[in-house]
Order: sequence, then structure tokens, then C-alpha cells
Amino acid sequence: MGAEQPNEQSGLKAGQLRVRDIWALGVGIVVCGQYFGWNLGLKDNGPVAMLIASLAVCLLFLAWVLALSEMAVAMPRAGGPLDYGRRAGGPWLGFLMGWSMFLECLFGGVATALAGGKYVAFLLNPSAPDKYVAVAVGLTIVAVFFLLQSRGVKEQARALTLMTYAALVGLVIFWIAALTNFSWDRVWTAPALPADKGWGAVLDAIPFALWWLIIIEAAALAAEESHEPARTIPRGLTWAILTVIVLVVLTAVTATGAVPFQQIAETGTGDDKRPVDYPLAEVIRLIPAGASAALFYGFGAIALFGLIASYHGLLYGSSRQLFAMGRAGFVSPALGALNATRQTPLPALLACSLLTAGFVVANLWFDRVIGAAVLVAGAAALVLYLLSMWALFRLRRCEPDLMNGYRAPLGWCLPIGVVVLSAIALAVYYKIDDTGVVVPVALSSYALGVGYFALRGRKRVTETRDEVAPGPPPIESAAPRSRWLHRIAVAAVILALGGMGAVTLAAFGGPSLLSPPDDVSAAILLIALAAAIVAVAAVELRQTRRRNP
Repeated sequence: MGAEQPNEQSGLKAGQLRVRDIWALGVGIVVCGQYFGWNLGLKDNGPVAMLIASLAVCLLFLAWVLALSEMAVAMPRAGGPLDYGRRAGGPWLGFLMGWSMFLECLFGGVATALAGGKYVAFLLNPSAPDKYVAVAVGLTIVAVFFLLQSRGVKEQARALTLMTYAALVGLVIFWIAALTNFSWDRVWTAPALPADKGWGAVLDAIPFALWWLIIIEAAALAAEESHEPARTIPRGLTWAILTVIVLVVLTAVTATGAVPFQQIAETGTGDDKRPVDYPLAEVIRLIPAGASAALFYGFGAIALFGLIASYHGLLYGSSRQLFAMGRAGFVSPALGALNATRQTPLPALLACSLLTAGFVVANLWFDRVIGAAVLVAGAAALVLYLLSMWALFRLRRCEPDLMNGYRAPLGWCLPIGVVVLSAIALAVYYKIDDTGVVVPVALSSYALGVGYFALRGRKRVTETRDEVAPGPPPIESAAPRSRWLHRIAVAAVILALGGMGAVTLAAFGGPSLLSPPDDVSAAILLIALAAAIVAVAAVELRQTRRRNP
């Protein structure tokens, strides 16, 4: 039964990835969020609600990746959440966290591969994209990146960096083109929020705003392959979050300012209405500048780099998580094997690619696979965030020496922020499943994983926790902690969380702690969220700065 034993000693090649690599991995994983998915939150909510929801989500992810970095540095292994949960609460918590991470990356990859195919189909026939072309291109993306990642992490990191730069160039082209037909009145509508929803529009937009940054935490799985993880992981992820925030604001503002937001949320008329799966290309097509074939097809070609860069990162995340679960025995140990020559998790890469290909083919019968996959990924992500914060609370309390290598700034403020914002997002999640398949697919995916683990995996995984050495000494910063900056950041986060809590109460019919959702109150909430993001990032970058010799 040797084939059934988990390979706990197998390791990935360490010390390869630096801050720039983590930045590129983080941005590359989520840059696809600029090109599709987020626009679905505009329907019935409008641009202002989407902007507020987007900044709330950006604050959530900044707090989340810094809290996650604390556990990633303490236990720098490819298992990530799997190892953190197992250490904090035993095999069942480890499995649920690892499986949630896997589902988040897998369904994000499904949406991204298919979106790449639909972009190509749209370019070939803008008036009636061919679903067979979309599926064929999606399968090609799956095959090409399976082969590329099979070669090794350094090779894929280099390719991802180049594709990320190309995707950013594509966004710059889009912003410039969109500004040629820009009107601020389309962005800041009158009223700012829909009269029939009020603050509820902000909450309804949050599940779709998650797509801007969802799965950026997959970059933390690179801790086992990073140089100086205590500095590389949190600093690289902070710069990635700040980069994406700039992209989010510019893309949302220019897109909704170029054409009425309804036109990039849905297309068609009457009963034939369907979501727009390629919003930026649709904006280019609708504006006068889009009459230029060079602009339309040139942008479309470059946009593909954004989609394939993200698929590249998502495949990295899903395959590393599946590899780690196989290595530890939570799933079949065959998935925890490494290629002897390249030291890459070939069986896990193959399994993730085949699963993605199957969902891509499903688009031939169900044409809303992208929207459903986006929401399933979001549901798995929110489950992961809540479970992870419980694990962090327990590890900080029970094993403080283990968490010595890196500590997220602001003490308990950031983990509590993750819990509050994740709970707010979950509170409205049930309302946005208009396809009726998201909840069944999510529950079925969890049921399959839990069933296998209960019947087979649990027998291979011992109840004892892994032995993990205490973390390295805390990294030296360039200067002692600034108390005034720390206090400002704490106050800013508390103010932003209070604002979102008041929005939630008002949206669910509770006491109104905010003024009516007018221009002034919407602007104040936006400023509060932006201030919290800037303050937290400033504290973190100061904390991880190198001391000059």
C-alpha cells in the first residue's frame, strides 16, 4: 500500500521568487478582473454603488493578505490554508480551508479560460460570437498553460511577469480610448444610488466587486518557493494590492463614463437579455473611436494577455493547493507527486487542467458558466476568509512563538476587519444567484470533497499536528514603528468598518445611522474607505522596509 502513503517530505524548490515575482504573481492572478466579471455588479446598482463596493472589497483584501502573510511566513509551505488550518484546529479544519482555496482557484480558472475564449469569439464576430469558437479557444488556453507550468516555477514566473506587463498596457490603451467619449454624468449618476435600493445597492454589488481581487491570496502559496518570505510575501502582496486598486478605479470610472453602465452590464432586449462577458471590448465597440479596426482588434488581442496571465496564476494556485493536499494525504497521494526532473507537481497540474476543461465544455449547453463560476469562486473565498481568521486567532493565542517571523500590522484590527467585511458580503450573497445553479454547484463541490475526506483521506491523516519550528526572528525595519501612523491607521480602519456596518444596517431595514444615500454621504464613505487603505498600506510598507547598512 506504499502508493497510498502521503509524501510529506517532498519539497518544492526554495528561494526562487523575489518581491517583484510576488507582485507579478499577485497582479497577474487578478488582472483578469479588470476585463470581465465586475461589470455584472452594475446591473440595478449603478457606478457609484459599484465604486463604494469596490473600495470596501479592496480594504477587505488588503487586510486579508496581510493576515494571511502572517501564517504563510510561519509555515512557508505550498499547502497554505491546508497547513494553517491543520495546525490550528486539526485535520478537518485543515481540509475545509484547503478545499475552499482549491475551489476558489479552480472556478476562477474556469471563468478566466472561458472568458479568454469568448473574447476571441467576440473579435471574430462581434454581432454573434460563436460558442464553439469560445470553447475551442478556452480549451487551447488550458492545454498551453498546462505545458508551460509543467516546465517549472521560474519559467512560469518569468512568463507571467511579461504577460502582466502586456495586460497593463492593454488597460492603458482602454483608458485612453474610453476617455475620448467620457462623461462624468454617466459615472456619478443622479441620484448617486438607485432610489428603490438606496444603500442596499452597495451590498448587492459586493459579491461581484470581489472579482476585482479574488484569489490574489494564491500568491501566498509561493512562500515555500520565495526568498526571505517574511519580507517578500507581505511586501509583494501589498504592492500588488495597491497596483490593482489604481487599476480598479481607472477601469471602473473610464468604462462607465464612456457608455451608459446598462450597456456593459447586459446586452439584448426583452427575454433575450444576457450578461456581457467582455465589457471592455464592448465599450470599445460602442464608442466612436472603436470604428477604427486597428483599435478594436488591437485592444482585443492585447486584452487576451490579461485573461491568460490570470489563468496562469489561477492554475498555479489550484495546482499547488491540490498538490499539497495530496502530499499530506487529504486527497489521493498520487496528486502529491513531483516530476523528478523539473520538481513541478505534474499530476496536480493535469487534474486541475482536466477539471477546468470539463467546465469549459459545459458552456456548449449552459451559456452562463462564467457568471456562475465567478460566484462559486466568491462563495468559496468567503468561507476560506472566515475559517482562516479563526485559525489565526487560535495560533496567535496558543503558539505565539510560531508567529514570530512576521506580524501583520495593527494587531487584531485587520483580522477583525476581514471577519466583518466577509460577513457583510455573505449576508447578501443569496440574492444574486439569478441562474439557480451557483448554490447547488457550490454545495455539491463541498459535498464531494468532504465525502472523500471522510471515507478515505481522514484515515491517512493523523490527528497529531505537524511539527513546525518557531518562525525566524522578526524582520528588521528601516525605522522603529511610528506610533502616530499606527494610530491613524487603526482609526481609519475603524471608521471605514463603522461606515460599512451602518450601510448594512440601513440596507436590511435597521436604524439609519447615515444620512440618506446622496452625493455627500456617498463621497464621504468613498473617502473613508480610501483613507483606510492608504493608511494600512503605509504602515505595512514601512514595517517591511530594509534597514540601510
